[in-house]
Parts: sequence; C-alpha cells; structure tokens
Amino acid sequence: MKSFVKLLLAGLFLSYASLALAQISVSPQEDPTSAGAWSGGNASGEGNFMSVCASCHGYEGKGDGVLAEELDVKPRDLSGDKFMSSKSDDHLFKVIKEGGASVGLSENMTPFNEQINDEEIKNIIAYLRSDICKCEFGGK
Repeated sequence: MKSFVKLLLAGLFLSYASLALAQISVSPQEDPTSAGAWSGGNASGEGNFMSVCASCHGYEGKGDGVLAEELDVKPRDLSGDKFMSSKSDDHLFKVIKEGGASVGLSENMTPFNEQINDEEIKNIIAYLRSDICKCEFGGK
C-alpha cells in the first residue's frame, strides 16, 4: 500500500511540476509556449525549485505545497531566515542531493540526485537564499 501511495504522489508531483514550470516567467500577455516564457529554464534555481520542490514546499517555500497535506511529516518552511541562515549550503546540498534521511531527517524528503545535477542543486540553493528566505548562512 505504501508503494501505491508513493507512486500516486509521484504522479501528482509530476503533474504539478509541469503546471508550475508552465507558469515560470510568463506574463499574462505572453504565450506560455514561447521561448521567452521558458527563459529561466530548468537550469535556473527558480525553474528547478518550481519543478522539484514546490509541490511539497510551496511556491513561496512555506511548506504548504499541494502534496504537503499527504505527508506524515510536514515539509520544512524554507522561507524563514532564522532556520535557513542556520544551515550551510553544504548541508542544503546534501539534503537535496541525498535526501532527508542522509542528515537524520524524514524520508519524505527524497533524494533528487537522479533528477537534477550538482550545478542545478547549487542553483536551487542560490534561489532559496536570494528569493525564498532572503538570507545567508550565518554560521561557520
């Protein structure tokens, strides 16, 4: 049964991600199929955040994505500068690449090492810092 739920969530995630990507950088007047609408692309931190993170963490990183209610452990609110400034970029990289369990967190945070490459993960982290939490790592 747990496998079925994971497959269902994965299907919902992919559907949601497709919709999210279609909305990136698109003004109300711009054709969503035009090249300009995809200017951020998947290589951008925003593009990948919207495609792989927003379904759980929400468009603004508040932990309120469409799949959040289905998870037994709620997704982290990434918009808070207090929490995010306590986490190094290396820590965030490990969580995104290897999953939550790699740092003692929930398995709900799945590894994305097969969906996105290291550069794309770094771009997500840069996007988190510049647009979501608007913060920097404050530790050593």
